[in-house]
Amino acid sequence: MYNPVFPDPDSETFKAVSYKFRKLFNMPEGEKLVNYYSCSYWHHRLPRQGWLYLSVNYLCFYSFLLGKETRVIIRWRDVTLLDCTNALIFPDSIRVSTRDHEHYFSMLLRKKETYELMEQLANMAMKQLINDEEFSEDKDLLTKVSKKVPKKPSFLKRDLDARAHSDAYRSKFRLPLTEKLDGSTSCCMWAPYKKSYISGTLSISLNYICFESRIANLVSVVCPLREVQSVEKADSIKGNSDVKNVVFVCTAQNSSLSNTFLFTDVGDRDFVINKLSEMLGKSIPTKNSVLPDGMMVVGGERSASRSNSVSEDKSEVVSLSSLSISSVSENNGSLPTDTSEAGTSTLPLRALYSDPEEDVGEEEQNRRREENWERHWEEYGRGVTMYRTVETLRLVLKGLPGSVRREVWMIFSGAINEQATHPGHYEQAVVAGLKRGGPANEEIERDLHRSLPEHPAFQSDTGISALRRVLCAYAWRNPAIGYCQAMNIVASVLLVYCNEEEAFWLLAALSERLLPDYYNTRVVGALVDQGVLEDLILDHMPGLHTRLSELGVISLVSLSWFLTLFLSVMPFEAAVHVVDCFFYDGARVVFMVALAILGANHAKLERCSDEGEAMMVLSEYLGSITTPGSRYGRRRNSVADETQAEEEVNIIGVLEAAYRDYGFITNLAVERLRVKHRLRVVQTLEDAMMRNTLRTVGPDCLLSQADLRELVVYVRGEQILGGDDKEVRQRSSSGGPLTQEGYTLGYDTFQQLFLAVAPWGQGDRAEALATSTFNMLDVAGTHLVTFRALAWLFGVLCCADLARKLRLFYYLHLAFPPRLDEVDRPGSPAEVEEETAVEAQEYFDCMEEDSNKGRVDLDLSDDSPASPSAASSSPKREYCDPLTGFATIHNRDYRLYEQRFLPTMTQEQFINMWRTVYSFFAFETDQEMLPPYPEWARCCCRLEKWVGK
Repeated sequence: MYNPVFPDPDSETFKAVSYKFRKLFNMPEGEKLVNYYSCSYWHHRLPRQGWLYLSVNYLCFYSFLLGKETRVIIRWRDVTLLDCTNALIFPDSIRVSTRDHEHYFSMLLRKKETYELMEQLANMAMKQLINDEEFSEDKDLLTKVSKKVPKKPSFLKRDLDARAHSDAYRSKFRLPLTEKLDGSTSCCMWAPYKKSYISGTLSISLNYICFESRIANLVSVVCPLREVQSVEKADSIKGNSDVKNVVFVCTAQNSSLSNTFLFTDVGDRDFVINKLSEMLGKSIPTKNSVLPDGMMVVGGERSASRSNSVSEDKSEVVSLSSLSISSVSENNGSLPTDTSEAGTSTLPLRALYSDPEEDVGEEEQNRRREENWERHWEEYGRGVTMYRTVETLRLVLKGLPGSVRREVWMIFSGAINEQATHPGHYEQAVVAGLKRGGPANEEIERDLHRSLPEHPAFQSDTGISALRRVLCAYAWRNPAIGYCQAMNIVASVLLVYCNEEEAFWLLAALSERLLPDYYNTRVVGALVDQGVLEDLILDHMPGLHTRLSELGVISLVSLSWFLTLFLSVMPFEAAVHVVDCFFYDGARVVFMVALAILGANHAKLERCSDEGEAMMVLSEYLGSITTPGSRYGRRRNSVADETQAEEEVNIIGVLEAAYRDYGFITNLAVERLRVKHRLRVVQTLEDAMMRNTLRTVGPDCLLSQADLRELVVYVRGEQILGGDDKEVRQRSSSGGPLTQEGYTLGYDTFQQLFLAVAPWGQGDRAEALATSTFNMLDVAGTHLVTFRALAWLFGVLCCADLARKLRLFYYLHLAFPPRLDEVDRPGSPAEVEEETAVEAQEYFDCMEEDSNKGRVDLDLSDDSPASPSAASSSPKREYCDPLTGFATIHNRDYRLYEQRFLPTMTQEQFINMWRTVYSFFAFETDQEMLPPYPEWARCCCRLEKWVGK
């Protein structure tokens, strides 16, 4: 396999600083320095001038002043708070808080850059704790051709800056998570709907061309390259000779909608044209997509005829009158319309079940809304390439008619792009998800009949089956999430207005991009947003925040509001309007609506005496929110007085109040607050998991609480830093990274710890002994050792009495004898599987069949735990992992050695054990002295047999 050799992008100066960094702080060779800054560190209220080093996993500071040395090492995963302060004692400084200390850094020449880099590295560490993902450099940047890009001190700094820009780019235009920003330039775009030019920024990535106006929310455009037919340049525009550097982007002519985008005053136009040509060459149309005339797929690559290529020149004179929105056909959209021949899986559930009778007023209102959207599409275009303006938001706020809701949701959430680029993925996911089974599918089955029970579609098997397919398909697609409660409620609403495949991709966009980390075992994202909401309430309603904090209401209501997008607390038809705005405007809508609800009940909440009364006030208000002509009625409060008349609140008014009073909240501001609270939430969960681990493992372990805590910290630290065993751990671990099952070790980490800490980790057989011990502890055959087993082992090795250690040593050589060679990683998996399986099988057969033969009795101390009975009766299963080459006997408890009687050893087993004993006393075996020891062992065996007779 060809492995490209990339040039070293770092300068000699930076390499020298990196070497000094590793030497000063004793860092491993793999620890990458990102950047370094001159600053002062406040030590005992005295500033010490020195250097601040920021690496992927650590924040370090070093100072040597007047003969005094100062070293500070902080792991990013230990940071609980990161902010800028300007206090009297620590002026204009950056505060870094951990569980035990607060550190202040000041006198930074580039404070903003330093703080943003700190924030990014700390956020990366928290995401590693949540998702158990390892940081890897983007090697594509080494071969990327750029222009007018500022020189960065290191390749990693350039990489992180590119990641930050790509994250903002994807979030702004709702693009897939794999999309990376290639570059951006200033330009003006011709807006045919208002006959004028709008200045803004043109952004280009591998699969998309995007434009955003300089004035926020004025207009934006997302143009997938799969829709582009040609990119051309022109010298002038008829009627406007001042316009220069023109670029035309034309979409497919044979689609239902064709747009021509005109960009003027494009910076570095020729460079942009070359980039677009390169991107069009790399863009591969999907198998089922309709290609423009003259385009075809040849050998998996995109090729174009002369009419589709990037043209060097267009006609010198171009008329603006020709640049208008194309006429819209009857189909008129990017999504297929339903036909009577389509199956139930391709139709929204609302099309399969007749609604209760609608009154004349509601029918007229829906008709007017549909007409408004038709006129809007005629003026601004339709489909994914439409002009997205403030007029679009006004129409969304007025309410979407059911006939266009699915299209609006798919376009503005970005789910339409995932669907277009992954044809057939949903069908494959459905088959695999239903076939797989497992805990996720069992949880789905329990929640199916609790999903939107008021809708007739979910009172029959049709709706229930569709919901089952969507949820099981997504659980198969994203096993890291699987299934989480509240996903069923959201998915059921999606199925009412969308077909199954559209609902699947909308659920993927919701879980993976719009509300990240919401639907996992610890609902980390929802807890983070709960903290964001508290900050927003404190900023805009400080008096109410004080009262709600005293009552403890925020934590009670926010999870149910956020996880289901208000669908579980509002009447169904009212909450759908919130979902409309959410898919259009992103996560900020959730906070704006929450603030509007709290603001509308400000006075009542301040008069509440306890949390029950406050919850009643909010429940009654949310239940009274409705839409004109609601067909499914209002949501009743089960504890409220049925006779109490409640004033109805129009959801349109609630949304208008949210945008009017809190529309200044941006998605960027929300993300900055999320970074702040992600540190606190993840550290809180880590601390809770550590306490739970210590509480559950402690009684079965001989280690002290202090030693056990240090072992937990070490194991978790190795997991964050990654390693050669990370692939095995990620593949085999069933528990999430923020659960106790997440504390597991692969062989590489176990061997490193065993050789460094264990008393048996010495001698030339130490690695072979570590391999045998690992195989003994790997009871489940996952090629991972649980933390409980690890703590038990080191408790016996370091704290148990001599008799117990000797019994374990004897058992290890009896059931899992170390290999006689010195290779810790076997070269032939099949050979090791056969050898280990046969040796262990002989031991277990001896345990079961030789009950009347001689036994070795090594008395244990009185505090030794009883031997488990289940392990001795569990079946044996042989397995060998091709990744590690380790063979393991499944379902055998490593505590079998603690039973009172053990079988006698064979001569070969005894010699092997004596070989290990000898290696403890001599690091290098003298082969000339070795023969007398086996001979002496044989004599001992003969003596034992003679005594037995």
